[in-house]
Amino acid sequence: MFKKSLYSLMIVSIFLIGMNCEQDKPPVVKGPYLGQDPPGITPKLFAPGQVSTGLDELNSVFSPDGREFYFCVRNLAQAVSIFRMRIEEGIWSAPGLLPFASGYGDIDVTLSPDGQILLFCSRRPVPGTSQPKPDTDFWMARREGPDWGEAVHLGRDINSEAADYYPMMTKDRTIYFSSQREGEGTNNIYRSEYRVGNYTQAVKLGVAVNTEHREFDPYVSPDESILIFTSTRPDGYGGGDLYICFRQEDGSWSNAKNMGEPINSPGSEYCAQITPDGNYLFFTSARRTVPPESDSPLYYEDFRAYHNNPGNFFSDIYWVDAKIIDELNPKELK
Repeated sequence: MFKKSLYSLMIVSIFLIGMNCEQDKPPVVKGPYLGQDPPGITPKLFAPGQVSTGLDELNSVFSPDGREFYFCVRNLAQAVSIFRMRIEEGIWSAPGLLPFASGYGDIDVTLSPDGQILLFCSRRPVPGTSQPKPDTDFWMARREGPDWGEAVHLGRDINSEAADYYPMMTKDRTIYFSSQREGEGTNNIYRSEYRVGNYTQAVKLGVAVNTEHREFDPYVSPDESILIFTSTRPDGYGGGDLYICFRQEDGSWSNAKNMGEPINSPGSEYCAQITPDGNYLFFTSARRTVPPESDSPLYYEDFRAYHNNPGNFFSDIYWVDAKIIDELNPKELK
């Protein structure tokens, strides 16, 4: 009788262990855009539970062929890493580090329009030094077969001794970016052209874009017809709002326009990217999801669940139909 009971207990234990193992397995994700249902003109949380979680996620971009997805994760100590998911045998992989990953705060990943160049920021030591920088510089990796080659410093003409952020490349390899080179706590948007194998001294954009407030994280379309960036100017909805400019016939930018609700919120919005197919606008938002009030006391599990889910004051990744951009384009520029 004892042996029979022991045998039954072993069977039940094996069954429970198997159930736990099944629960620990990551979900199988297939299809375009990580198998997510497309959004409309109201922003929608992207891949909740897979990409947007209780962690602090930011800065997202798809490869031109739609088979790779990149994003960053940050913690309260400001440690940050770039992660990649890619389709392997028809299934999206779990997030993994890139081959050139470091412990020096790799962030602000973007891709060239052809997907052959990856840009990012890092405090890693620049060539000729052994110590990490106190600020971020721009680095580049080139596609080598199915993966990325060694990360290369972009040089001192485009980089500065201040914090440089969010490099975004056009189809002719011009780079737009933001920088604090006018003083700590400032941010302005700059443009650097690629000539004879090097980047030229960066030029600050004009008053249609930059103000006495902070402007940062510029997305520019491959043909330089659209510019989206974040600003903390006082007419916004929260800590930082997304603004948009359009290229005019004379080559100048239209005056920046707040993208309004529901794109912007009382939280901060930043790291805008239009997908390579032009269908969706991705951006990062720190908007808060307020749980419904309850007359019942909250259990420990309730607090734990709120902390481990999106909308908990950390940043998450959202997407929206890019048709919303057409509605913001002045009629005379369409």
